[in-house]
Amino acid sequence: MENQIFLAIISVVQFVVLLTFHEWAHAKSANLLGDRTAEDLGRMSLNPAVHIDILGTVILPLMGALTGFPVIGWAKPVPVDPRNLINPKRDMMLIAGAGPAINIFCAILIYVCLRLITGEVGSIVSAEKRMLIGLLELTAFYSVILAVFNMLPLYPLDGFSVLYGLLPSSAARKFARLQQYGMPILMGLIFVPYLLRFPSPLRLLLLLARGICSLLGLLVGYPA
Repeated sequence: MENQIFLAIISVVQFVVLLTFHEWAHAKSANLLGDRTAEDLGRMSLNPAVHIDILGTVILPLMGALTGFPVIGWAKPVPVDPRNLINPKRDMMLIAGAGPAINIFCAILIYVCLRLITGEVGSIVSAEKRMLIGLLELTAFYSVILAVFNMLPLYPLDGFSVLYGLLPSSAARKFARLQQYGMPILMGLIFVPYLLRFPSPLRLLLLLARGICSLLGLLVGYPA
């Protein structure tokens, strides 16, 4: 039990670090596109403390790590003022997509590191090296899960803004009306299966994430 709690805490720490990069990417991309709101409010930062949402950043990932549920969650939304953007519809899509994109980039960097490590030492035999490999592989996996989860087209996840930006204006306006249902649907997907003890459809994200990890590993020559 103590070992399970320790591993759960490690998982949450990994997740918080990845979420920090995710939110920083939103803030930085908004800044590059002309909106300084996040920077002025101290959110364009790699300090995890400024991004933490107790439910989405701590409780939900910890619950997932302890129960075998997918480790998913969110941080405090990065504030963006669309009035400061040149093309608000397009730019909001780019800002939203920056978070998942940096998580995929982080996963690629981790696999590059793993390729270098395994390439240098050949067959890994020591417990310390096996632990390092396992930790890095799990971090890459969590990074991909975070990207995949956030690309679900449900408000307030990034996928909602990305899809809104891709749709023609008339379809986007109709799609925007679904915003109010996003959070109830998301909470239902997360908590109802857990409370009723049946498999969550979100477990499909694990299969998708594993597939993406395999592709990213192949990209850099590491058998993920």
